[in-house]
Amino acid sequence: MTAPSSPTAIKFYTTAELAREASVTRRTVMHYADLGLLTPDQVTASGRALYGPYSLRLLRDLIDLRALGMTLEEARHMVTLRRATHDIRGQYRRDWKREDVPLGDEALQSLHARLRAINGAYERQADNLARFDRWLTKRFTGGDLTAPEFEEQ
Repeated sequence: MTAPSSPTAIKFYTTAELAREASVTRRTVMHYADLGLLTPDQVTASGRALYGPYSLRLLRDLIDLRALGMTLEEARHMVTLRRATHDIRGQYRRDWKREDVPLGDEALQSLHARLRAINGAYERQADNLARFDRWLTKRFTGGDLTAPEFEEQ
């Protein structure tokens, strides 16, 4: 990570540093960047992409959204919405306006419906998921409650 020059300076990640922090491959970061799902916050004179701290959150969100079954286009809309309503540090911008969000009403309504469906499914399954997690933890890990590491596929 690049060193800050003052206490309020923003720390930027190279592609490799961002991948390491998110526990994914550099290629995954580059793939999402190529698809326009993850955009660098700065580009150096030599062409090196630098990502701000919020990009790490967005990358982790992309991975989670894909794991929840969202399409790449739905994930793109989520990132677009998040970038329009948050600053580079990830702070919610209270001053954002509808025109700051470059998505049409139809896309936003579709995204809203999809999020409600995912949320509803999670709410219906939360108890079962917790029960199966406890059972699998006891059965296969001898009670070790640390979360297993999953590899990016």
